[in-house]
Amino acid sequence: MTFHSQLLPLLAFTTTLGDHAPSLLNTAAPSMTSLIPSQAPTISTSTPTTTTNPTTVSPTTAPTITTTPTAMPTTRAPFEGCKDLDVAENFDLDSFISAKWYVQQQQVVDYLPENRFYCVTAEYSKRGNPGLFRYEINVKNKAYEEDRTTKTEGNLCAYKTDNAKLAVAPCFLPRFAAGPYWVVVYDEEEGYALISGGQPSIKTENGCKNGDGTNNSGLWIFTRKQERNETL
Repeated sequence: MTFHSQLLPLLAFTTTLGDHAPSLLNTAAPSMTSLIPSQAPTISTSTPTTTTNPTTVSPTTAPTITTTPTAMPTTRAPFEGCKDLDVAENFDLDSFISAKWYVQQQQVVDYLPENRFYCVTAEYSKRGNPGLFRYEINVKNKAYEEDRTTKTEGNLCAYKTDNAKLAVAPCFLPRFAAGPYWVVVYDEEEGYALISGGQPSIKTENGCKNGDGTNNSGLWIFTRKQERNETL
């Protein structure tokens, strides 16, 4: 699996299956394979930087009303200083959602802690009825804990925002609440994909990474086969 140079800093911040991998790959999957919100971004907010103006809004307090007109506070782009992340070119959504994906490596996030990194899968399908919020895709995520009996399952919805960029949320939430889910690298013939929870925005000495909350968080390596292929 060859990733271009801009992805190396991202991969440094994923949490590998490590010692979990042998038990995952050498043990038959439970009768009910599991999928986890390996993508389930939810809602996060960026905190605007404020000016020295007396009417700027604190991120933890309500706005202060004043009778003196002042300039609007400036807002820093969330990925300022981070290189724009490119996504897969000529992305074929129908091909991408045509079969189950197995998560081989992923970043710890709020909704999926490391103790649930067993038999993690993701499945997608077209929605027959887009519903009130016009979601186009069903997302079914499953994951097990080490005992192989404790299961986490999430049924979400998604829609395509641009080329290889999707947005995902619980189906009862409107589109604006959906979190980014970008297909950065995808090769159906080789059977792998790299998924990012949007534009990396946290600067580190090794580059930029995603958050570990809900929306704008997460990084996943998918393969079509459950057994891990170290030569990819």
